Amino acid sequence: MAKVKEGASSDLSGKADGRVYVQFKGGVYTRRLPKWNKDSWTPGMLQNLERFKSINAFCALFKDSLIPQIWNGLDPRMSGYALFLKTNKEAFGPDGSLLNAKKIRLSIGNLSFPEGFEARRSDMDENRIEVKWPKQMHVGGIHLFDELMVISCVDGQYSEITPTGIVRNDLGGTFSLSSSPMPPAQGPVHLYLFFASPNHRDYSESECFEV
Repeated sequence: MAKVKEGASSDLSGKADGRVYVQFKGGVYTRRLPKWNKDSWTPGMLQNLERFKSINAFCALFKDSLIPQIWNGLDPRMSGYALFLKTNKEAFGPDGSLLNAKKIRLSIGNLSFPEGFEARRSDMDENRIEVKWPKQMHVGGIHLFDELMVISCVDGQYSEITPTGIVRNDLGGTFSLSSSPMPPAQGPVHLYLFFASPNHRDYSESECFEV
């Protein structure tokens, strides 16, 4: 790798004329752009490529909804999309398949999520969800009116963010998922539950419940 002296190329960064230019420690360095062909990729490299494609396809599901609404601006060092990908990549296996739905985080933020939170299907109506949680002694004021939000997932299909009408101070309640994808009675659904502030500017980390 060679260092570029001050001059016409001093502000370059990226690919140009078969070379790669990199800004590093106040200088610009360049190297020849590597040439790849189908025989250059090892099995491990191909597997990593397929894994990245799968994770990227998952993240793309939310690039116009969750990510601009919740994730943008949370970390000044990276975009909301990059932060979402970084946070969720550990849920995927080496082949790119989703290994653990409960490791997925559809929301993060500064609000707290109650310890001891419970969610289950209602015995009276399988399309209604019952939730409850203990009182949080350290939470008060306007945050008593943080609203519980839900995203449901069935067979890789995610619903929109849905308000439940239940606030933190209620310590529980029931809500219907009639407008969200629901499985047959014998099948599971993953619920991603989190709290949003009254002005929907702050959020809690989501927690996944299988019901």
